[in-house]
Amino acid sequence: MTPIRQHELQRQDAALLGAVGLIQRSRDLQRPAYVALVSGLAFVTFGLGFAALALTPAGGTAAIWWPAAGTSALLALLYRGPRWQVLLLVAVVAASSNLLIGRPPVFALWAVVILVSELLVFLAVLGPQGRSAMLSTTRGLTRFILASIAGATVVGVIGSIAFVVLVGADPLVTFASLVPSHLSALLLIVPIALVPLPRGLSRQRIELLVQVSLTATVTLLVFAPFQTEAIGALLFPFFGWAATRFPPIVATAELVALGAIGSVLTVLGGGPYAQVDPGLPAALLVQVYLLSIAITIHFISSVRSERAELRAENDRRNALLRGGFVGSQVGSAFVRADDQGEASILEANDVAEALIAPDWFRPFVAAWVASGAEAVSTEVLLDDGRTLQVYGRRVETADGDTVLGVQLVDISDFVAAQRAMVHIVERERTVVEEMRALAQQKDDFVSAVSHELRTPITSIVGFAEELDETADATQRQATEIIVRNANRLTEMVEELLELGRMTAPNPVRERGIHDLSQLAREAVADQAATARDRGIVVEERLCDRVTPVEGSSGSLIRIITNLVANALKFTPDGGVVRVTTACDEHAVTLTVDDSGPGISDADAPHVFDRFFRSNDPVKRQTPGTGLGLSITRSLVELLDGTIAIERSDLGGARLVVRLPRAAVDGAPDAEAEKSPEVAAP
Repeated sequence: MTPIRQHELQRQDAALLGAVGLIQRSRDLQRPAYVALVSGLAFVTFGLGFAALALTPAGGTAAIWWPAAGTSALLALLYRGPRWQVLLLVAVVAASSNLLIGRPPVFALWAVVILVSELLVFLAVLGPQGRSAMLSTTRGLTRFILASIAGATVVGVIGSIAFVVLVGADPLVTFASLVPSHLSALLLIVPIALVPLPRGLSRQRIELLVQVSLTATVTLLVFAPFQTEAIGALLFPFFGWAATRFPPIVATAELVALGAIGSVLTVLGGGPYAQVDPGLPAALLVQVYLLSIAITIHFISSVRSERAELRAENDRRNALLRGGFVGSQVGSAFVRADDQGEASILEANDVAEALIAPDWFRPFVAAWVASGAEAVSTEVLLDDGRTLQVYGRRVETADGDTVLGVQLVDISDFVAAQRAMVHIVERERTVVEEMRALAQQKDDFVSAVSHELRTPITSIVGFAEELDETADATQRQATEIIVRNANRLTEMVEELLELGRMTAPNPVRERGIHDLSQLAREAVADQAATARDRGIVVEERLCDRVTPVEGSSGSLIRIITNLVANALKFTPDGGVVRVTTACDEHAVTLTVDDSGPGISDADAPHVFDRFFRSNDPVKRQTPGTGLGLSITRSLVELLDGTIAIERSDLGGARLVVRLPRAAVDGAPDAEAEKSPEVAAP
């Protein structure tokens, strides 16, 4: 196919693709234009019905052609409202045309029944209209033809019954007259709404003018009064011209004109079909002629529309494949190889041409062909240091040669990045080991220093207490300061030692079952002096039953002591601290409330972090290391428990510890309730 012919086909196809039919166009009309369209079609239907009845041959039972059937169906397809409304409109138009021509009311009634029945059957078989024209495919055309045949057959059956009842006409003759006249009307007129409408014919105006003029001339010649020869075949080339060169609406409009001209001139005595006996033979021959040319042209138009869509789809696919091949960032090539492995490149994109070099590609192809492998995937190291990932698949051709599809990916950057990643991972592993060693050294240092501090602090406390016993009032004030600060140092050392024990690789702790309420009672007693000195009331709401938990007594005491000490620390003088325990069948709960300033929303996520101190200037005046709650959470988690912060009804903070309830050997609940002492030896 020459490039000029290819361009011409693409231009013609473009006129069909994306076009919509009259049904879709009518839906976008403004209401005044839509009302004018419907009203115009109704008047045209009335006029065509009146004209068809007026031109009915003398002695005939039916009109030679009934175009009102086609315009009625056209009106139903374009109507937006409920179907019963358009059926009523068609009934009124049919009755009016029959009454105006002078037929009795009973004839008008039968005409209404016939036309409404025809329309109902036609629409039911045709089905709902989509956004694309039905006659753009052979499948849609076939359905349209079946709908037209069904509607015309209904007209023939009901009409035969009507004429037998009304005038005693021969039912077979009536059927043979009605069916062709209605069928040709549907096949010639209704496609106006079902074919794609063109978007423009600016480049074909002269050709279209010539084609229309010649078609009209030949039509008048075929049906001229002086023409008695059967030369109707002369019109087929001209309609074929219209169907293949112009949008389908052109051939459809010419078919409508042919039906009107041929039917009228035949009634008036023109053309070869008027020379036979009037009535059925002329009507039958004219309609058969119109049907044959209409069906032929519609099939040509639908096949052309399908071909245009298929060509466009192929062009889209080729464009995608070509774009993906040429514009790909991956090297792609098709290679022909003979039995000896000699390679000749059939086609390659720019990326592949830049990567393929004879020094490595020819040996690669030869080795691949010799191996007999269907597919390969390997890496190739080029002389310039680049690394290629090569994928390939082979296909045997009919002449015995081998076609290889090859893809090449330059993975040099990936390989370099991979090597760098390995180096980074190794470096990070070394850094982690160094940091772990430093952390261990820090823990060892803290533990060693803490142990070394214990002995001098104990001596300081002991001698200060002895001095306090014999000191006077002034000296006693000094000894109290020494004892208070020495105790604070002792507390800090204990926290550091506890921190060292928790960070040890395998901490060893004694395990046993203990009554959490009893331990809480002891911890509160230990803090009683501090609370009494500051006028703080410590409320105990401990569970009446035994609250057994499993763990280290030291860890449990440390948890309770830290929470109570923390509450006392932040509770102002004269405040309240409440210690509560509770127990259910699954867990034991320890709750410590205080009436202090509470924990702000900003501090809440960090209070369990090591060495955390609040930014609140008031709270920062309270002494501490920031380790107490951090150690408490770690100890709770070692016991498989949880700790949470809430707002207390006392106005301050509430810390809730929930630990798994331990089962006492024998009868867990009963044994636990009998004796307050459940600690294991």
